[in-house]
Amino acid sequence: MAQHQSDPLERVRSIDGHHQHVTGESSRSSSRRSSLSCSNRGSVSCLEEALSSVVGVLQLSASRDSLDDEFKQDNRAETSASNNQVCSSCKEENQVHEALSVQLARQRSYLHGSMGPFQSLLGISELKRTLPDGKLKVFIGTWNMNGKTPPSTLEDLLLPTPLQSLPDVVVIGTQETNGERDEWEVGLQETLGPGHVLFHSVELGTIHLAVFLRRDLIWVCSVPESDSHSTRAGSAFRTKGGVAIGFSIFGTSFLFVNCHLPAHAEKFAEHVTCNYDFIFLCGDLNFRINKSRENVIDFISKTWGETSPVDFQPELTNLLEADQLKHSLANNRILRTFNEARITFAPTYKYIPGTENFDEDKQRVPSYTDRILWKERKGVTVQCDHYDVAKQLKCSDHFPVWAAFQVPIKPGRETIPLSAGTFNRPVYLEGMKRRLQAWDPNKMSLSNSASCSLQ
Repeated sequence: MAQHQSDPLERVRSIDGHHQHVTGESSRSSSRRSSLSCSNRGSVSCLEEALSSVVGVLQLSASRDSLDDEFKQDNRAETSASNNQVCSSCKEENQVHEALSVQLARQRSYLHGSMGPFQSLLGISELKRTLPDGKLKVFIGTWNMNGKTPPSTLEDLLLPTPLQSLPDVVVIGTQETNGERDEWEVGLQETLGPGHVLFHSVELGTIHLAVFLRRDLIWVCSVPESDSHSTRAGSAFRTKGGVAIGFSIFGTSFLFVNCHLPAHAEKFAEHVTCNYDFIFLCGDLNFRINKSRENVIDFISKTWGETSPVDFQPELTNLLEADQLKHSLANNRILRTFNEARITFAPTYKYIPGTENFDEDKQRVPSYTDRILWKERKGVTVQCDHYDVAKQLKCSDHFPVWAAFQVPIKPGRETIPLSAGTFNRPVYLEGMKRRLQAWDPNKMSLSNSASCSLQ
C-alpha cells in the first residue's frame, strides 16, 4: 500500500504528539523607551510624518560588517575546489580539522586556530547547510484586535493555506491586544508547534511584537535589541506608537517594526537612519481612502461580491489611487524608500465584529489601514510571494493582514555578540504542554527533566 504523503503545513495544523524538550533561557529584555509629544492635529499628510517618526526613532544599533569584498576570493576558491570533489556535501559533514600546534597557540593570535570563513559558525558552509538556497523565508502578520478575545486556535493567522511550507521566521505584530502578554505568546507557540521558538518579544501598552525562529536558527543570530516609542507622551494607557526588534541572522541584519499610528499627528522627525539590511514595517497605520463611503462600499460589493468580475484590477487600481499611503509611498521623500506588494484584497477596516459587513454606526469609509511594508538595502531584492488577509478571523473590526517573503542571506563572522541559543523557554514548554493536552487530554504534563537537547 502506498504511503500517504501529507503536506508539511497540514502536519503542523493537525495537533501531533511529538513534543521535544529544549534548553534555553528567557530572551525577554527590557525595552528602551522614548517619547515624542504630538501637539497638532488635523492634516492628512501628518500620517506619513508619524510613520516616518516611528521608524526613525526606533532605529537600533546594528552590529554588522560588509562581507562582500572579504568573501569574493573565498567564494572563488570554494567554487574551484567543489568542482574537483565527488561529493562535497559528504566531505563537509565528515570534515576533520587538524589540531592547532602548541607553538602557534602560545603566540595568542586570534587567527591561529580559526577554521576560516568556510567552516566558521556563520560562514559559507554553515549557511549552505542551514539555508541551502541562501534565502530566508519570512512570514509577517499584523492584526488590530480591537481589544477582543482571540479565537482558541490561530491556524488561520499563522498557517494560512496558501503557504506550502513553514517559514523560517514568523513575526506577529498586534495592536489593541487583548489579554495577558504571556497568554498570547503561548497561544502563538502552541499553534506554530515544536519547530519554532520565541526568540524575542516586546510590548508598549496594547502594542505587541513577537519574533519566532526556526529552532536551529537561534545559534546563528545576534543578541536581539528592542525599542519602543509612544506617540502619546504622558498617557498612562499607551495605545499609539511603535515597537521594534532588531538582530542579525548570519551576516544579514533585520529590523521588524510594529506600529499603531494616530489618525492625525504632526511635528515628528523627518530623517530615517538605516543601519539594517532589511526593515519590515507592519501595523495599523491608519491611512484612509479619499473617497466617499458610498462609492467605496459600492465598489467593494461589485468587486468582491457574489457577482465579482473575473478581472477587477483596473477598478481596484482606481480605488488605490485614492489611498493615502499609496500616495505617500510615491511622493514622500522618506516613505518612498519603502515597498509594498500589490493589493488584491478588500479594505480591512471597519467591520461589524463577527461579520463581513461594514460598520454603519460611525459611518467610517472602508480603508486599508492595516499594511505591511519593507525596505531593502541597495542592490538586494526581497521577493514577496503572498500578500493577503485572514478573513476567517472576524472577532475584531479589522481583518488580519499577512505576507510571506524570501530574503537573501549572506554569511557573517563571529565579531557580533551571538545570542548563543537563547529563547523563551517557559513559553515553549507551556505551548508544547497545551499541544500535548489537545492531542491526548490524559497526558497533563511534560517531563520536568533539567537536561534536554535541541537538535
